[in-house]
Amino acid sequence: MRPKYFILTFAIIGFLSCKSSKMVFDPVTSKKEFIAFGLGGGFTGKVLKYFITKDGIIYTHSGEEIKKIGVSPKRITGQVFSNFNTLGLDEIMLNEPGNKYFFIEPHLQGSSNKMIWGKEPLNNPNIETYFEILMNTVKAINNN
Repeated sequence: MRPKYFILTFAIIGFLSCKSSKMVFDPVTSKKEFIAFGLGGGFTGKVLKYFITKDGIIYTHSGEEIKKIGVSPKRITGQVFSNFNTLGLDEIMLNEPGNKYFFIEPHLQGSSNKMIWGKEPLNNPNIETYFEILMNTVKAINNN
């Protein structure tokens, strides 16, 4: 009788310790429109990357894992996506990374125009303001 309990115990432990390998959000295969943004570089070279989808879900990418961190209010999400085109960010070509850099990478209507900066002050303040709004959205979710 004891061997059965022994085997059953290990089977239950093995079953409970298994993690699902299903990704929460995969930016490569996702059909959702989203904007990726974040910062990286510096002494460690670490990259902090976030994704906001059109339905307001915000994910963070750290290492190999993508995690959902929360949902942005509909009003904020709508403004973020409409302002991207209104501010003309969809037409800006920017590739000027520095030691520490910032980036915005839209995946909207099949287009992707990654903006990277950090080396020099920008001539267009809309880019930095837009980036601050994105980061403040993440901070607001993390503080709740």
